[in-house]
Amino acid sequence: MDNVLFILTDQQRTDTMGSYGGSVCRTPNLDALSEDSVVFTNAYTSCPICTPARASLQSGYYPFNVGMQSNMYGSNCLIRELPDDPGLLSRQLVQQGYSAGYTGKWHLGHGKSILDTEDFRRYGKRTIQFPEFQHGIRSLPTDLGYEGDDFPGHGDGGHGYPQYADYLAENGLSFETVNTLSGNFDVHTAAEVVSPIESTVDYYLTERAIHYIDRFRRRQRPFFFALNFWGPHEPYLAPTKHLDTYRDMKLEPWPNFHDDGEGKPSIHRARMANSQEWEAFEPYVKHYYGAMSAIDEQIGRLIAYLKAHDLYDNTTIIFSSDHGESLGIHGGLSDKAFFMYEETCRIPLLVKPAGQRHATREESRFVNSCDIHATILDMAGVARDAAEQRDGRSFVPLLRGEDIADWPDCAVTECSGLENVMFTQRMIRYKHYKYVFNCGDTDELYDLQRDPHELHNLVQEPDCADTLAQLRGKLAEWMAAHQDGLLKLFKRMRSVA
Repeated sequence: MDNVLFILTDQQRTDTMGSYGGSVCRTPNLDALSEDSVVFTNAYTSCPICTPARASLQSGYYPFNVGMQSNMYGSNCLIRELPDDPGLLSRQLVQQGYSAGYTGKWHLGHGKSILDTEDFRRYGKRTIQFPEFQHGIRSLPTDLGYEGDDFPGHGDGGHGYPQYADYLAENGLSFETVNTLSGNFDVHTAAEVVSPIESTVDYYLTERAIHYIDRFRRRQRPFFFALNFWGPHEPYLAPTKHLDTYRDMKLEPWPNFHDDGEGKPSIHRARMANSQEWEAFEPYVKHYYGAMSAIDEQIGRLIAYLKAHDLYDNTTIIFSSDHGESLGIHGGLSDKAFFMYEETCRIPLLVKPAGQRHATREESRFVNSCDIHATILDMAGVARDAAEQRDGRSFVPLLRGEDIADWPDCAVTECSGLENVMFTQRMIRYKHYKYVFNCGDTDELYDLQRDPHELHNLVQEPDCADTLAQLRGKLAEWMAAHQDGLLKLFKRMRSVA
């Protein structure tokens, strides 16, 4: 069995990478990794929100089958701690004899040590006690079988944890930023990092990854390690050396930036920025790119470590993100959730298999977050039928270039709203079409072949009625196969047989 390194970013758009056609953001180390990798061009998140997407990666289930359908502080998140279960990624890896390690963003449990349920409490009652806390349930990485670091809650970029403060103090470092940007988004901020690269959370997490991998490689067994960056999710913190790459650029607006929203769901306005002028977004985009380039630099440092210790060739490297980012698309949308556009639902996914190196290859078949769970288990020696007993399917055969006749011909993303706005959605990609069920609002239908930037909602077009009916039926079939509790009401509301 080979080693597995899983690198996950937070809220990363695919167009930040050259292997996905990006031409502005500089990610040379990821581009180099892609040359040894299978590049999945149609990978989709299970949900464009942090907690639900990460619950799928750890459990192999869609969020509606876990109970974590929004961020942990959200009104529509049934539970605050990821349920322990023998099928969790960590539990299965340890059972297979792996050293299983984890560092970085978790966002699947608070633990009693940090009551950052103030994220929830600031919107409502301040005396609430969640049942998980009352019954002593704690789901942090080391509670679930991982060796590594516990960072409870959301983390807000990772800067508030005592472990990080200790690291800075031990190395005579301080973290300093200047020129903070705020105002165009309700919550998003950006700043320039003027302290040394070694002071950044990205560098710190990479140090932690190297620390654990160095320990694991000395054991007589394979290792799995998950490195989870907080970026480029806001706050967009860009070190000077990386921000300088973009500082004087004139960035062109997104191709769909001037979408007037005609014929689109009104719920989209829930995440509209304060200004709809491109000049208001451009500085944030530059900091976002700078933050991504900083992460790429650290990924390069980790890969250099693997190569220096003869680990690169016998380690499968999986790189992905939990979901994407908007940054002003479609007339000024910000953050994620409430809209199912490609920029937020499609995710990067590179897989560099262990063993003999091969030239880069694109794989266009649909995969999703749950498939990553099943694939890692398959790689670790879990029988494939057991690895696929949840909502995912192992794409190991696709890595080998096998022609799988019964591979799923669609991908689905769910969403249940964010913060205190509960809003039920399901999106399905099938062939070159996308259909979005927006409960209580206008549905959406896009032809991505003719309209790759999703400007024209075809749901009311008479000529598209047959296509609409086909996709609604396809979604109903998928929901039935995955035991989605929404199925009965969806069929009733959209008159699906």
